[in-house]
Amino acid sequence: MTDTLDLGFPALHRVHPLGWINDPNGIHRTADGRWHVFFQYNPASTRHEHIHWGHMSSSDLVSWREEPLGPVPRPGEADQDGCWSGVGLLDHAPDGSAAEDAELSAGPVAGGPGAPAVPTLVYSGVDGIENQLARVLVTRLDESGTELVRTGVVAAEVPEVPGLIGIRDPFVFTYGGKRWGIQGAGVREGGRFVPTLLLFSCEDLENWELVGTLLHGDDPVAAEHSPADLWECPQLVPVGGRWVLLLSRWGHPSTHERSTLQVDYLVGDLVDGPDGAPRFAPTAGGQVDIGPDFYAPQAVVDAEGGRVLLWGWSWEGQQRSQEQTDAQGWAGALTFPRELRLDGEELRSAPVPELRALRAEALPLEAADDVDVPGATGAGGTVELLLETPARAEVRTRGAVTVEILGADGTAREVLSVDDGPATLFLDASLLEHLPDAVSPCTLRFYPADGDRVRVRGALAEAWALELPGR
Repeated sequence: MTDTLDLGFPALHRVHPLGWINDPNGIHRTADGRWHVFFQYNPASTRHEHIHWGHMSSSDLVSWREEPLGPVPRPGEADQDGCWSGVGLLDHAPDGSAAEDAELSAGPVAGGPGAPAVPTLVYSGVDGIENQLARVLVTRLDESGTELVRTGVVAAEVPEVPGLIGIRDPFVFTYGGKRWGIQGAGVREGGRFVPTLLLFSCEDLENWELVGTLLHGDDPVAAEHSPADLWECPQLVPVGGRWVLLLSRWGHPSTHERSTLQVDYLVGDLVDGPDGAPRFAPTAGGQVDIGPDFYAPQAVVDAEGGRVLLWGWSWEGQQRSQEQTDAQGWAGALTFPRELRLDGEELRSAPVPELRALRAEALPLEAADDVDVPGATGAGGTVELLLETPARAEVRTRGAVTVEILGADGTAREVLSVDDGPATLFLDASLLEHLPDAVSPCTLRFYPADGDRVRVRGALAEAWALELPGR
């Protein structure tokens, strides 16, 4: 696929030119230092059905290559209708011994004498009978992280929890010298839906045991910042000396027109419960990304880099019809990786430094002093950048910025208008990522037509054309 064939294709973000992509999954770094990123993938159509795990890898977080598929639906098995979301980590060989990994560390795992670190995927398997109630499955890979050597072992059946309306999306973390698993869930309590995170002991990854609840939706901080019918894709990672919990809000069809709502974060601490199992005690919260086209992120501790990285799923915008998506032959993309940090109790995202390798030539910024962009006055005044489509650029801003599509007929359609202070703006055909220094980012989709141009105006500091190295 080339730019002339599809002006909307985000070539810097997608490896696969065809098919459906959603949640990032199974992200880990193998012993050779190579990043492996899996994701929900339907190679046969642009619809969310019969989900496989697509797979790409990179040594630098910039240049990605397509790898063999990860887990795929297996007729007659617990994942016969789809391999849904989950995580990746380095574990001991499957001999029943406990792993000693850090919290989803992307670096090599220090095992016992002679115990190799095995790339391992933990995911939700759905059988087509009741897909809201998923089992936990485990797949082992070879040392390179590319070949499946032990597939689809059922580690946890659907637990017997009163009123359970859904459970899925396992996540694994270490606390108190032990390994724990959580799954997002929702329960019906007294005529209402309440989200919850069920807690499991999983010293042996292939045998999960339900031990209680990590967090219940009636917690006052959780209820304020992440009300939902079910929490999807829970991610629990240490950031800045605290624990950050990411939750994707899901709404039941009886209460919401659209089930996938938004992504929230809670900042808090892990504390010991009376039974010795951990509980999450949140103290603050907010929204991970305020854009309309961001969901189901995965956060990974990069132990080697001393940071926490996050990828999200950007779906096709609601202004895009299913017929248009079918015609283009592809749907969805992953965001660029972002580095997470805490500013007090507020979560911030920044572009990883590796993305600078995408910069090609600097782009000229033209004076636009006759145009008033609120908040863009001051040193440097208002300037603008005109981009031919498909626009692939990075823009560093000092303050207020607007992004517009200029039609061939002279019309202008506003895509983004914000005054969030200094920020980094990425444009990749139909995908826009705005990452301010001091507030939550915004991810959205927009679709220029043939002959359109993209105009960026405001308090712009620098800009670069983006392209893959060596292209």
